[in-house]
Amino acid sequence: MKYILISIFILIVSCTNKSNIQNNYILKNKEIEPNDTLEYSQYIDCNSSISGKFDNDIDIYQINPTNGFMMDFYISTYDNKANIYLDIFSSNKTVFNINTEDIKDYKGFIEFQDILLDDDDTYFVRLNSDRECQYSLKFIFKDDNLPSNEIEYNNTIDKANTINYPNELIYGYFIKNYLNVEEYIKPYITNSNLLDIDFYKLENSTDINSSISIKLKYPKDIDIILFDENYNYIKKGINELNTSFETNKKYYIALVCYGDKYLIERYTLHYEFH
Repeated sequence: MKYILISIFILIVSCTNKSNIQNNYILKNKEIEPNDTLEYSQYIDCNSSISGKFDNDIDIYQINPTNGFMMDFYISTYDNKANIYLDIFSSNKTVFNINTEDIKDYKGFIEFQDILLDDDDTYFVRLNSDRECQYSLKFIFKDDNLPSNEIEYNNTIDKANTINYPNELIYGYFIKNYLNVEEYIKPYITNSNLLDIDFYKLENSTDINSSISIKLKYPKDIDIILFDENYNYIKKGINELNTSFETNKKYYIALVCYGDKYLIERYTLHYEFH
């Protein structure tokens, strides 16, 4: 009887470990050359870690996940002095465009969390460097707990992302962009050290006039500029802004980030009723 119980226990542990391995399985692979064009891009369709080398060329990876459409992406290099150029893009939009010389306190590692991928689109990661060095990539795909993420590019008011309801958490990044600043916002910003502008839209579709607090969580000060539905300036705050929220009215907010370099760190944005 004792041996039967021991056998059952071993079987349970074995099955549990096997299940955990399957859930957390990461395929380890090496860069496969040539992969310097979209046509010959290296295919990624599951959780993967890749070891590669910058050798005066461009490396491209094609993303077609079969186990989830939210991606965590990591890149690390073995030479902190190497300037890395990184694009994550699809057939119809750019998700991120990174130059590591623009990143504050860059130490050879970049992490992007919860990148939302359209299940009917193909994505690519394109990399190159100004010097030879080795690198590692990791792609982790998930299909649960989808957050509301910023959709780039949203640096003009007509491309504003929508915050759908109170306390909906929006996750985003401030990334250096070469901005074509529109006329209605120019009087309320300074062009010196302007890094990024992210626009969002709010709407009070209820029949109740109220007031709200717009809150941004980020490790540095960010201007929040509020406009009405006709793009008229209302007011400005830093990381938080309180305002009236009139029935059947639309509002726009601009998150304005300044600095010589930016942080690879997510912000969270939401609004709540008073």
